[in-house]
Amino acid sequence: EIDIVFVVTNDRFHCDFVNWAQSFAPSYSKPIHVLNDGTRTNESRLGAIGDLVFVVNQERICDDCLVVAGDNLFDFELRQFVEFFKEHGTTVGLYVVKDMDLVRRYSIVELDAQGRIIYFEEKPQNPKTNLVAICLYLLKQTDLPLLHEYQCDGQPMDAPGYFIQWLHKRTEVYGFPFHGIWFDIGDHKSLEQANRVFSKLQEE
Repeated sequence: EIDIVFVVTNDRFHCDFVNWAQSFAPSYSKPIHVLNDGTRTNESRLGAIGDLVFVVNQERICDDCLVVAGDNLFDFELRQFVEFFKEHGTTVGLYVVKDMDLVRRYSIVELDAQGRIIYFEEKPQNPKTNLVAICLYLLKQTDLPLLHEYQCDGQPMDAPGYFIQWLHKRTEVYGFPFHGIWFDIGDHKSLEQANRVFSKLQEE
């Protein structure tokens, strides 16, 4: 069901990702377009939501979108996630994080009986749940214009959870819990841990 894949990177690493896409393309049936957002420093970066706005505008996307942060690493299938989205609309991937100190780095979520998000808080100081949103979104075509509204409101453009925190108060947003292995690669330690886990899975 995927028509095309867009990978957004900064100017510094653009060539690296172009080379990766060219080497990966023969094993993948869909076209992969690597987009350069033109930034080279932390001070000039667009942020995760800024890059999403960038690709939607530049490519004039007018379709449902699967959004996956590049620092996500997981082993779960997305088929049921897609089916849930088709039935309910804009949907966010969820995951239970056992370490409450880690929960403070993410976004916490509460759902109603139908799975609709009724509470969302980005980077909570005192989390009241360990059900967190991960940057794995399925956005309806009709919700894409709200990205522009969010930007014009002067909202934070970095952490993607702030957009969902804003969005769920304006339209229906649902949550879909995942089970399996998920890593948010934020530093060398988490990268090494993920490498150990996935290397072990390949050996089994």
